[in-house]
Amino acid sequence: LKHQHRFTNPAGITYTIRCFAQAPGCAISGEPTSEDSWFAGYRWQIASCSECEKHLGWYFENSKQRQFFALIHDLLLDAPE
Repeated sequence: LKHQHRFTNPAGITYTIRCFAQAPGCAISGEPTSEDSWFAGYRWQIASCSECEKHLGWYFENSKQRQFFALIHDLLLDAPE
């Protein structure tokens, strides 16, 4: 799994996302769905800021309990790598 991807959703909006094993400060909401998933075999849910509730990206999980966050690159603050 690469750490940065570019995808277009069914509404035609293109996102550059970065993948993270953890995303402290993100809240997960909605029912998991595999519909229109960008990652084969993974279900997704919305990931939002736990304080202001702004949409930040998505949380993905598969049947083998592998999970990650895919966060919208333009919404991330610069931080040390």
